[in-house]
Amino acid sequence: MKYAPTIGIECHVQLRTKTKLFSAVGNDAREAPPNTLISHIDTGMPGALPVLNLAAIELAARAAFALNTEPQKHSYFERKHYFYPDSPSGYQISQLHAPIIVGGSVDIMVDGQKKTIGIDRAQLEADAGKNTHPAGADYSLVDLNRAGTPLLEIVSKPEINSAAEAKAYARELWLTMKYAGVTDGDLYHGHVRFDVNVSISADSTLGTRAEIKNLNSFRSVEGAVEYEIKRQTELLERGEKVVQETRGWDEDSQKTTGQRGKEEAQDYRYMPEPDVPPVELDKEFIATQKAKSLPLPSEIRQKLEDSKIDAKTT
Repeated sequence: MKYAPTIGIECHVQLRTKTKLFSAVGNDAREAPPNTLISHIDTGMPGALPVLNLAAIELAARAAFALNTEPQKHSYFERKHYFYPDSPSGYQISQLHAPIIVGGSVDIMVDGQKKTIGIDRAQLEADAGKNTHPAGADYSLVDLNRAGTPLLEIVSKPEINSAAEAKAYARELWLTMKYAGVTDGDLYHGHVRFDVNVSISADSTLGTRAEIKNLNSFRSVEGAVEYEIKRQTELLERGEKVVQETRGWDEDSQKTTGQRGKEEAQDYRYMPEPDVPPVELDKEFIATQKAKSLPLPSEIRQKLEDSKIDAKTT
């Protein structure tokens, strides 16, 4: 291949807590009418003070062990500023400089070959609401039921090199988080969503990347990567440049489409969150969460193999 692809995946995992990350409102909005699971905190009312949900910290710690690492003893939250109707406060509470998980790995199998994909980081953050655009209408609607839902954003290292590897990684990470009890994993309702960064290069340097947002199936991950590799290759072969941007995936046409220029960290004007204290985990808390760890897909497969049982038949 003349151009080598480099792929990184950001996976947003909705944690299976009873209430949201910073408000005492129900966290399962699958059957709820729009804007019924909201509070003054979720709607960004002046003076509203967030209160951190301990259950989200426990599930994040469990996710760390599932990713072959440990939760950080010290982490803290920051405000990520952007202005969009689905975020009425004008910022998202997230983590940048001190996330709750650093490092880790996920093992995948592609064509009978094992490959380890490194995890760069995983951060706790509050989800935004959801915008809908009725067909033929000249307006949009905003549903804030999802605003404040606890997410764990798991960022892979750029160590994925094909559409098949991207699909295998997405599926294995989804399985891992489900088996660890971290998420319900309902892909249809967006409990696990993937943002895929794709770049190609003719040498060892990284090319200009495009980010395809909000993919919620393994087939979409594979299709989006295949299309982006093809699109970027054709651009370079015509002597044109790849533009760094955010793109969307059209399932019907099996194509990505440009949406907006890709922001960098400085564009969000991160600042420490003044209303949420830093998270300090002691050895006893970490040990307790480790003891709650459940058998993971890789461990179950190994037990089946040791028992001479073909995992595909179970």
